[in-house]
Amino acid sequence: MTNILSLLIFLFANTAYSKDPVCGIATGFPPYQFHSNGTVTGFDAEVVRLIFDRLNEPFVFEQDDWDEVVNKLRFGKIDLVTGMEINEIRKNFFDFTTAYYHRYDVVFVRKDDTATQTTEDLYNKIITGDRHSFVETYWQKKGIRNKIRIKQIKSKEQSMRLLYESKTKAAIMPKSVGLYLAKQMDFEVRILANPDPGSPVAIAVKKGNRELLTKIDTMLQELIGQGEIDRLYKKWF
Repeated sequence: MTNILSLLIFLFANTAYSKDPVCGIATGFPPYQFHSNGTVTGFDAEVVRLIFDRLNEPFVFEQDDWDEVVNKLRFGKIDLVTGMEINEIRKNFFDFTTAYYHRYDVVFVRKDDTATQTTEDLYNKIITGDRHSFVETYWQKKGIRNKIRIKQIKSKEQSMRLLYESKTKAAIMPKSVGLYLAKQMDFEVRILANPDPGSPVAIAVKKGNRELLTKIDTMLQELIGQGEIDRLYKKWF
């Protein structure tokens, strides 16, 4: 009898827990999304915490490599993802809140790499970058994407470390992320190319989840109007 009661309590507890929205967030993407001292942290993490705090509702983070996070949302294994850049490809699978800031993707090279001065110098070289980044899309439109070997890496931190170790010629990532990581690793980088006019960043939900989207977006717009999101941004940047 005791064993049955314990089982029922366990099942009930897990059922109740599973009702809390699960927010996907990346690792190794400071200062936006990363893990520090056993805690999920960063600007995007604080935005979500503030939204659910104001909604007075619980939620849980699920942290993983970025590609895994995106796939989990696409296939309904989690409920939302914070800090996702909006683009036409992703709109086929996700619905987005109001954008709450813009990111600027750039191409970083080592400062002491004097041989790499233009994008053409990257032809037939291995560099690192996200799938569907603005820079990759831009190069695709320019007809030069196939001339550059872009390798997807699990985190921006690993990508920058490969550049630090001179194992790649360049790294595509948001400007603020690259500068933050280079400073942490104590080496100098420079921007080789900066074609991105700014990509809007928002919170994504699985396409068709209008109820969750409306609730989050309504609170997000309220926080933007009150200057709370700007306050958090200035804290991190």
